Amino acid sequence: MARRSLGCAAARVSRVLGPAALLGLSAIAQPAQAAEPLQFPEDTPVAVQVSLWKPGMRSGLAQPVFHNFMAQVQFSGEPAVITCALRLPDIEGEIDPGQSAEIALRCTQPFRVAPGQPDFKLYAQGRPIGQGRLQAMPLKQVMEAASRGPAPAADHPPSPAPDRPD
Repeated sequence: MARRSLGCAAARVSRVLGPAALLGLSAIAQPAQAAEPLQFPEDTPVAVQVSLWKPGMRSGLAQPVFHNFMAQVQFSGEPAVITCALRLPDIEGEIDPGQSAEIALRCTQPFRVAPGQPDFKLYAQGRPIGQGRLQAMPLKQVMEAASRGPAPAADHPPSPAPDRPD
């Protein structure tokens, strides 16, 4: 019935505005093309929210994970499974099973994320151990930072300008 209504509407537009208007109407009815996946280079920190699952049937962890824990990551809509380090904000910290945390992924190879599919699954030794999602604002900041290049080291302030005689 919707198709018939669209046909009637197109006929009315054609009678009122002429055949050229049908070209505009058909352009509106075309589906939008999908956006390209976001590409991330290897060894680039990407801000994420992760949740580790408690032990259960064939999934979860019995012990916490620590800074630089190596996990396999598979993003929604992507066939590739990649290896990434879970970088905790506190290098002495940990994430217990059943907890969530905001961390950074630092992957050993380039990867891509399909637009609108920021979710991923975490695996350890082939077993699912949790899930995660890219963070919106930190993701934007990471992407902007990556395009600007490396930031100056915080522990080495810039040298003062040499004194010049006037």
